[in-house]
Amino acid sequence: MIEINNIKYNIKGEKPTKGYEIIHVRGISNAKEVLENFKNAVMVILRNKSLSDEDSKWEKLLPEGIVNKIKQLDDDNKKYDELLYDIDSSIYHFQDLKDWEWYSSLEVENGFDIIVKGDFSARFVNFIHCQNVPLANIKIVNADKNEYYELKTFKDYTTYKTLK
Repeated sequence: MIEINNIKYNIKGEKPTKGYEIIHVRGISNAKEVLENFKNAVMVILRNKSLSDEDSKWEKLLPEGIVNKIKQLDDDNKKYDELLYDIDSSIYHFQDLKDWEWYSSLEVENGFDIIVKGDFSARFVNFIHCQNVPLANIKIVNADKNEYYELKTFKDYTTYKTLK
């Protein structure tokens, strides 16, 4: 699978010539852990495409650093922070997305970039955001249009709650 190889080996911020987005995450002290959890979650989902989004096995397959935090979110958190989803909803959205390719990632001081071709970014910010990453620290760049997109929600849960 090309995406799994790219996730593992394209770690220098390699960029295609066009048709890509960059997820910029900055200003977090545990950036390496957040990126590894995210990368591992994407690889698990890619390796288990035939598993139903509602299967309870996902909780065992996905990184604990994501599963444990998502389990701490209640309905009010999700009502006010629309970028938070349950595990099954996240898996459903991911499996529904067809035309994308993980291109590379790049670790930087207190942050990282993820470069993807196609439409990938906003729907999967959940697996980054749920790891106590404020939305203000996540930006999406459409490289073709040279436009930055800020992520907003009614109330970012990180302003009032820290997940353990």
